[in-house]
Amino acid sequence: MTLEEFARHILFGTSLAEKLKETELESEFTAPTTRLLEIPAFPPRPAALSKPGKARFPDLNRLGEPLVRGEVLHFFANHELLAMELMALMLLRFPEAPAPYRLGLAHTIQEEQSHLRLYLERMRELGVEFGDLPVSDYFWKAMSHVSSPMEFVIQMNLSFEQANLDFSLFFMKAVAATGDTKTAAILERVYREEIGHVKFGVTWFNRWRGAESAESAECVETDWDAYVRLLPPPMTARRAKGFGYTVEARREAGLSETFIRELRLHSGSKGRPPVVWHYNPHCDAEIARGNPGFTPTAGAQRLGLDLEALPMFLASNQDVVLVKERPGTAWLEDVSAAGFPIPEFATSVRAPKLSGIEPWGWSPDSFDLAMRLGSRLAESSGANHQWCRQILAHRSFDKTGIGKLYSKTWSVEFLREWLGKNPESQVLFGGPETIGTCHDSWQSAKQHVSELLAAGHFAMVKAPYGTSGMQVRQIRSAAELEGPLGGWMLNTLNTQYRLVVEQWLDKACDLSIQMTVDAERTQLLEARRFVTGSRNEYRGTYLGKKLPGFEPEQLRFLHSVFPEWHRLLRDLGTRLRSEGFHGPAGVDALLWRDNEGALKLKPLVELNPRWTMGRVALELEQQLVPGTSGLWAFLPVRELQARGYSSAEAFARELTRRSPLELVTAGDSVRIASGALCTNDPGAAREVLTILATLPNTELESFLTC
Repeated sequence: MTLEEFARHILFGTSLAEKLKETELESEFTAPTTRLLEIPAFPPRPAALSKPGKARFPDLNRLGEPLVRGEVLHFFANHELLAMELMALMLLRFPEAPAPYRLGLAHTIQEEQSHLRLYLERMRELGVEFGDLPVSDYFWKAMSHVSSPMEFVIQMNLSFEQANLDFSLFFMKAVAATGDTKTAAILERVYREEIGHVKFGVTWFNRWRGAESAESAECVETDWDAYVRLLPPPMTARRAKGFGYTVEARREAGLSETFIRELRLHSGSKGRPPVVWHYNPHCDAEIARGNPGFTPTAGAQRLGLDLEALPMFLASNQDVVLVKERPGTAWLEDVSAAGFPIPEFATSVRAPKLSGIEPWGWSPDSFDLAMRLGSRLAESSGANHQWCRQILAHRSFDKTGIGKLYSKTWSVEFLREWLGKNPESQVLFGGPETIGTCHDSWQSAKQHVSELLAAGHFAMVKAPYGTSGMQVRQIRSAAELEGPLGGWMLNTLNTQYRLVVEQWLDKACDLSIQMTVDAERTQLLEARRFVTGSRNEYRGTYLGKKLPGFEPEQLRFLHSVFPEWHRLLRDLGTRLRSEGFHGPAGVDALLWRDNEGALKLKPLVELNPRWTMGRVALELEQQLVPGTSGLWAFLPVRELQARGYSSAEAFARELTRRSPLELVTAGDSVRIASGALCTNDPGAAREVLTILATLPNTELESFLTC
C-alpha cells in the first residue's frame, strides 16, 4: 500500500476497524500524486466518536477503581486516534516533504495504531467502551491547519508528544501503585515508544533549523531559543510539560541540556491568556516630562536593568514579564527551588490575546505600550483587562487624569483637607504645620523656607514628581538658598511648576502600607517598616507579622494609631476611586517625635499610585514559613566592593554559603525556613543586589545602617 493510500484509510475511514487495519507499506518510497486541499472540520469517525465534546478528567484519587482507570485510558485513546489522523493529514497535505520524513511519520502512525489497540482492549476489560465519554477535538483544532511540516513537528513532537513523556510515566507509576500491572505495562510501552516519537521530531527540527547539533559551535541559536521563537501563537512551551518532569526521557530523545533546563523552568500560559508585566521605574519622571520618550541617566538605566525582573514576584506563572535582558538560568533555578513560580520572560509580546497589562506605573510611555497591545485584551477573571480598556478609552495619557495622582502636591492637599475635617486626629498625626505647603513661585517657596529656618526648623523641599527619595532636598541654612539648592528649586519650578515645602521632622523610622483600590472597595494590606539610605533611596523592608525593626515603644504607639490611620487610608481609597483610579497603591508614612519627645505619625508622606517595592516585599514575605521574620535588602554594588568583594556575584556566593536556604515542603508548597536568597540575578547585577533573608542576619542589617 502506498503512503497516500495508507493516509487516506487513516484519515477518511469511517470505522475504527478501517483506521486500525494493519498495513504493510511499500518498502520503496512511491512519489506522491496530489495535495489534499480541503481540510475536514473533523475526521470521519463512527457515530459515537464523531461529535466532539468536553469530559471531566477522572478523579486521580479513585484510580484504585477499575472503571476510573478505564476512563483515564479513554482520554489517552482519543489522543492516540487524533495523533494518527493528524499525521495522516500531514502526509496528504505536504506530499513534497522529504521522503525519509514521510516514511518516518508513517511508521509513527503504525505505532500509534498499536497503542490504540492496546488501550481499546484494556478499556473493555475495565468496563469502558470507546465513545462512553465525550471526545475532545483540541488537538485537531490546534494542528490541522499548520503551515508546514516544521510547524507540525514543533507542535506535535516537541510539544504534545513531549508532554506525553511526563503523562505516560506519571500514570504508569500511579496505576502500578494500585496493583494493575497489565495497564501499567501498556503505559510503560507507550512511554518507551513516545521517546522515539519525540526523538524523530527533534532530529527533523534540528535539521530544518539548519544545525545537526543544537549545541554545536557553529549554531548561533540553541534548540530552546529556536523552539520558543518558532512556536506558533497561541501555543506556549508550557504545553510541552505534563505531570512531573522526566529529564532522562528527554535526554534519550536528544534534547539538549539547555532545552531541558529551560523547559523545566518555563511556566507560561497553558489556558488563560497571560498578563503582560512591564517594569518602568521612571514613571514619575515620564509623567513630569509629559510625553513618551523620557531617557534616564546611565546609572538609572543600569539600575533599571538590575531590577527589571522584579514583577515576577507579583505575576502569575502564566504571565509574561517584559525584559531587555533575560535573567540567567542558574539564578532562576535557585528561585524556582525556593518555591517561587517562574513566569515567561520575553523581549516582546507574542501572545495574540492578553488578560491584562500591568506596568509598574501608568505613564505616557506605559500608556503608549498599552495602546499598541490594547486590541489583544480578552475577557478573563482575576486580571485588569477591564481597567486597561477604561484607561485606553481616553486615547491619551493626559486625559486619564492619573498623572496628577503621582504628584506630591495632590497628596499634600488631600492630607490637609482630611485633617481639617478630622481635627481630633491631630493629636496622633500632628498639626497642619507638619503637612507641607505647595508653592508655584520662587518667592513664596523661598519665604516659607526662610520662615521655617527662622523658627528653628530645617526645611524639606520636594519636587512634585520623583521616586525612591529622588528630587528631595533638606535645607539647613538661608545661605543654601543662594547656592546649588536654590538653583535646584528654581529649575524644578521651571520644569514641574510647583514645589512642596515641609517642616523637617525628627524621624524615628519609615513605614509603608499597601492598598488595592477597585470599583467597590479599598483593601488595606499590612504595614511594614522600610529603610532608606543617606540620599533617601530605598534600602529594604523588614518582613513578618511580628513587625520586626520596631522598638517596643514604637509598636505600642503604632497599634494605638492604626485604627485612625486605616480610616484615613480608606477615605484616600474612596478619593482615588472617585478620580477614576483602580489598582495597587502604596503609602509611605513617617514615625517621628515632637519637641516633647512624644511619638507622632505623619500618615501620608508620599502616595505611590502604582506597584511599589513595599508591595513586592509583602509578596516575598509570603514565601517565608509563617511566623518567620525576615528582611528584603538592597545592597549597592559599590558598597559590596568597598567591603572587599570583587562583584555582586562574589558576595552572593559567600552569603549563601554562610546562610544556605533551609526549605520546608508541605504537599506541593515550598517555604523558606531560614537562609538567604538573591532576588535579582547576581551574575548580572551592575548597581544593586537584592537579598531576601530570614532574621537575624547581622551582616545584611549592617548595610542598612550605613
